[in-house]
Amino acid sequence: MMLRISALFIAVVTAVGLWKKAWLPEKKCFRAGFFVYYTHLSNLFILVYQLVLGASGHDPDGGVYRWLSSPGVAVSVTLCIYVTHLIYAFVLIPSARRRGDESWLRGRFSFGNLCVHYVTPGLVVLQWLLWQDKTGLTVGHAAWWLVLPLAYFAFAMLRARTGVPIGHSDKLYPYPFLDYPRLGAKRFWLYVTGILAFFFALGCLFVGIGSWLT
Repeated sequence: MMLRISALFIAVVTAVGLWKKAWLPEKKCFRAGFFVYYTHLSNLFILVYQLVLGASGHDPDGGVYRWLSSPGVAVSVTLCIYVTHLIYAFVLIPSARRRGDESWLRGRFSFGNLCVHYVTPGLVVLQWLLWQDKTGLTVGHAAWWLVLPLAYFAFAMLRARTGVPIGHSDKLYPYPFLDYPRLGAKRFWLYVTGILAFFFALGCLFVGIGSWLT
């Protein structure tokens, strides 16, 4: 019951956060290129996941609810949104400060920005710790969850190959560590390998926490 209630609550919070982040009231339109960024796509993914989890919870024995709340799926979803917070707070913001990039720093304390980067990730982690099933988690689950960031990586790189800038900017790549032409092959693949290794280690940490809690 609590898992279902938490899912519906998180869905509402995430929807409000995405709306506040995406909608430009002065122009009465959504931000151009909004859903190119991992932050926004991962929050949209969480919104859909939590809505379906909450809606299917009326039948706890149903296949949809059992699959969505299974340990492997639950930990993957949690990691998917938690890295949004980690990359933003500990990579992107410090990097923007060093560069003096006001485009990254402007509006970072708005409700929408705080919601998608801090509130939703925090709520999903709390949901996982308190109510999600964590039995039987293995290192294999820590490896399988990498399918999600790899899918985004493929999307971002293929989209950049079209040569179409993101929104009204002149950027082809959503994040500095994906900017292949600027970084060069060696630094680019070093960043990608390092990020994936960190994601795997984070997955192993969550698997360890899950095993300890059960």
